[in-house]
Amino acid sequence: MTKEVHLFGLLKEQYGATVLIEVASFPVTVEEVVKTFRTNHTEVIDIPFLTAVNHFMVGPTDLVNENDHMALLPPVSGG
Repeated sequence: MTKEVHLFGLLKEQYGATVLIEVASFPVTVEEVVKTFRTNHTEVIDIPFLTAVNHFMVGPTDLVNENDHMALLPPVSGG
């Protein structure tokens, strides 16, 4: 099974607007999806980012379902 994850900021610049993450089954924890993303993209392993599900900020133990909108939001700078 795969989960489409939307990327923003420098993650979007590096990987495009979305990535597909392989998951064993749904629901899956946010932590599991993020861990898989970091494993597959080791160059961002130390970049902190926030996670949103269905346009609300979530924590690592929150659950993601198959049809949920999930996004990774790295720090943003600028003026």
